[in-house]
Amino acid sequence: MNRLKIIVLTGILIGGTASGQDSLTVERAVQRVLQTHPVLDQARANIRAAEARTSQASSAKLPYVTSAASYAHIGPVPAFSFPVLGSFVLAPADDYNIHVAGQYTVYDFGRTNSAVDLSKSREQSLRDAMELTRTSLSLQTIRIFYTIIFLQKSLKVQDEQIEALNQHLSVTQKRVEAGTATSFDVLTTQVRVAGAQNQKVDIENALAKQDAMLGQLLNLPAQSLPAIQGSLQQTPLSLNGDSLSQLALEQRTELRLAHDAEQSAERQKAVSLRGNMPTLKVSAVYGLNNGYEPNIYPVRGNWVWGAQAEVPIFDGGRVGHQEEEAEAAVQAEHAHGRDVQSQIRSEVEQVVADVQAATSKVQISELQLRQAHDAVAIARTQYETGSITNLDLLDAVTAESAAKLMNLQAVYRFVISKYELERAIGASLIN
Repeated sequence: MNRLKIIVLTGILIGGTASGQDSLTVERAVQRVLQTHPVLDQARANIRAAEARTSQASSAKLPYVTSAASYAHIGPVPAFSFPVLGSFVLAPADDYNIHVAGQYTVYDFGRTNSAVDLSKSREQSLRDAMELTRTSLSLQTIRIFYTIIFLQKSLKVQDEQIEALNQHLSVTQKRVEAGTATSFDVLTTQVRVAGAQNQKVDIENALAKQDAMLGQLLNLPAQSLPAIQGSLQQTPLSLNGDSLSQLALEQRTELRLAHDAEQSAERQKAVSLRGNMPTLKVSAVYGLNNGYEPNIYPVRGNWVWGAQAEVPIFDGGRVGHQEEEAEAAVQAEHAHGRDVQSQIRSEVEQVVADVQAATSKVQISELQLRQAHDAVAIARTQYETGSITNLDLLDAVTAESAAKLMNLQAVYRFVISKYELERAIGASLIN
């Protein structure tokens, strides 16, 4: 097994310095998003709906009781008569009927239990789906948060470059007045200043967009965002690709979702297999009714109870086709689960490679930054002695700013890659 060890590098502090309630750390940002984002409100509502559906399925295990009351006026009243004996009324003109009826399923060969298990499995799928959404929102918030910090620091580097170029422009203008430089030197310096200012506008534009995106996640206007407080720090990591892949297979929510789908398919199959099973029910009715002989007018109590068995004989093959569909769905979900496992392993390998590349780039950029800083110092000395031209000095200054930005971007990519690795192995992004 190949073992990748990442060297501890010096952290680079960036971002705002505000503290207290007016500052926003990455932990607070993620917590607020997870508390207020409407997508999670929707997920929680869907879970409550699924819980209600499970309760509905479980209600089939309980008796079903109804009540009814009716009144009917009959005309003409059914009657007949015999000579001498007179008339006989068979039913009252006013019929009253009040009753309570109950029915209970004694046994259905596990059909209700299978339906309840299927509903619970779908309920668990929604819970795992919400957890996956929480992880996605957390990573999205973290990326935007550190992108803002990166852009803030980039803006600072750009301001330093503009200030250095303006100072050099002032020196050049004085040298032109003294006759030791030409107007061409002034023009080339002004071009560099304008280019740096254009780059600053681009950074400010990107920063404004990221502020808007963070505000949308936090449900706050971009103008009301608290000051960002955070840093880009490199922390020691010791990575083993095989062990991380195994850990990911144990922790990733996507694999739990695939397992949930497999269970749901299995339970749907169990429901289908019981589609032609008999059902045994008992029922009882008690009520108040008139119309009983020999005196048909008083309202009297009456009752009835019984049992009912339903045995399906022929359904045109409907249940058999349902079983075939359920079996195919089980096989499809098993294949999907294997595909998810393969994707997780590949993702872990790719992210480990990203972390390795980010670490190497940080080391290279730090060396390049030191070299660029030394080059500027030498160029300034040589420019003062007239050994190099104004353009040569401007190139050195610009190269130093580019090296600062490159180093900053390398550290930024390292931090993001570290969070992406935690996401890939299913670890908690915010402790």
